[in-house]
Amino acid sequence: MDTQDFTEGESKEPGNKGNLNLWQRISGVLWGGPVKTFEDIVGRPGVAAITVLLLAVNFILFLPTIPKVKEFTLWSLQNNPQTASLPAQAVSAATTWAVVVVLVASVLMPLVMWLIMALLLKLFNAFSGENAPFKTLFAVTAYAYLPVLLASVIHTVLVVLSPAQNMHRVNTSLALLLPGDKIDRLYMTLAQIDPFFIWGLVLLTAGGSVAMKVPAVKVGMYVAVLWVLYVLGMGLLSPLPPAGM
Repeated sequence: MDTQDFTEGESKEPGNKGNLNLWQRISGVLWGGPVKTFEDIVGRPGVAAITVLLLAVNFILFLPTIPKVKEFTLWSLQNNPQTASLPAQAVSAATTWAVVVVLVASVLMPLVMWLIMALLLKLFNAFSGENAPFKTLFAVTAYAYLPVLLASVIHTVLVVLSPAQNMHRVNTSLALLLPGDKIDRLYMTLAQIDPFFIWGLVLLTAGGSVAMKVPAVKVGMYVAVLWVLYVLGMGLLSPLPPAGM
């Protein structure tokens, strides 16, 4: 794996690639022409600015949900027979711990996801296309995350506006189409099928195709297989919440 390029300074390639600033890249990836924008990103794959920006936005989005996280944790403890009789000190510690866990997940999980996706692209690149530096593939995955960030904005608004006990049901996936409030295996599977995430996978395919100089169809098939395995795995293996929650 060529990880040296991940930390080295940026250098522009000859021509007009690598000339867009951060905001032009963001707008280009989302609605101004993803393929041409990814060509620019590949020409100068800076990762520091987009990484800091996305993680900072995730942190900011977490802040207004803190009261809901505390309320939901308290409600969960009170409605679980095994924890309903916990002393006040233990309940306070549990709510604090819940806030910390959600904070870490909100800020660091995207970074972990980008690293994993970049590694998976690098694995594909070992057998197909021209060699693309790990830094370039990481930049592609970070910019491909932008639609998921839009979903996070919507999710934050919905969490703030919803009762705390419904917090774990708030999402932007196809699970919203199911009647009732039962969370079963079908719900868990459909919860992984999010239009914003699929949009991100399309961008990942486009960016990966540009970076590795491989037809988008081949990259798309690889990404689609990984996504189906992910959906099935999460749907079938994710723990279900206790009955009545």
